[in-house]
Amino acid sequence: MREQPGIPEERLRACLQDRYGLIAVMVEFLPLGHDYDAGVYHVVSLQGRAYLLKATSRLLYEPSCLVPAYLRDQGITSIVAPVPTTSGALWTQFGEWTMILSPWIDGECSLTGMTNAQWKEVGSIFQRIHQIRLPTLGFESLRKERFDPTEYARWIRSFEAQHVHDLRSASASQRALRSSWRAHQPTIHRAMARLQQLAEVFQSRTLPYVICHADLHARNLIRDLSGHVFVIDWDEVMLAPKERDFIFLRKPHAEAFFQGYTGAEVDWSLLTYYLWERVVQDLMYLAHNVCFRDDWAEETRAQVAQTFHESLGPGGSNLRAASEASAYLDSLSSPFPLQPPFLSRGRGD
Repeated sequence: MREQPGIPEERLRACLQDRYGLIAVMVEFLPLGHDYDAGVYHVVSLQGRAYLLKATSRLLYEPSCLVPAYLRDQGITSIVAPVPTTSGALWTQFGEWTMILSPWIDGECSLTGMTNAQWKEVGSIFQRIHQIRLPTLGFESLRKERFDPTEYARWIRSFEAQHVHDLRSASASQRALRSSWRAHQPTIHRAMARLQQLAEVFQSRTLPYVICHADLHARNLIRDLSGHVFVIDWDEVMLAPKERDFIFLRKPHAEAFFQGYTGAEVDWSLLTYYLWERVVQDLMYLAHNVCFRDDWAEETRAQVAQTFHESLGPGGSNLRAASEASAYLDSLSSPFPLQPPFLSRGRGD
């Protein structure tokens, strides 16, 4: 469930007219996405053009706008990049909110429904993205992979020491999450231990880095009415090994993806690291939002607590993928390695 930001509609209209020269005849809030610090709106201008307006209260990560705009300028037309303001900026500050306007793509972005042909198209798009090199100037704030899970480990230790066993003045959702954390504590510690073990290996290696979207799943891929795919939501963009963009690939779509992304050799040690990192990042994000977001309604926190519980249970697809990748990676040193769990090719180090 998404709660609408407390921005009066007349202020949104004023921002669009003042910063973009756009007179809006429709501004409709859309309860979509998993970014709990942002709201999105469907906007239609007086000229009949449609846009997506994102209002976020978090500190802007500038490469989330700069990189897709650069990729679009390099001829990758499947990138949805921000619409510049009248002054040429890719975003605008409006009070406590950062506003980003993008073209509206009329289509579908559910987790299901992607065809193999569309996944093949996505593979082709990302092979092109991974081949593009950024200029040396203008992208200094772009994050670069460091393989350092120290902050994750510190957060988990602090949370367990101060909150997991403390039920004083806790809401029902907070008690539920803390109970689930205690029940799944061995799994959480196993994920963190595996992440630290792999990180030590990569810290001493020189690896090829590429532009990674870093959150490549079907919800960030809009399929328009003619079936073409467009890549959205570059909030996590970074420089990293290409495997960072493979963590949500699953059979049978992984095979289709690599028909488009030709000649790829997957390093399973890197992919396993990123799969476990995603498990750790998700549980920290969900726990933070339940236990430390006083501005949320209890109903919203309860739903997030349930998501936390499910993510660490048998139905947790990210946890299952990380566990299967670990098992495959470990088997590569045996005379009879397992079959790759969800990709049909690759190597491990």
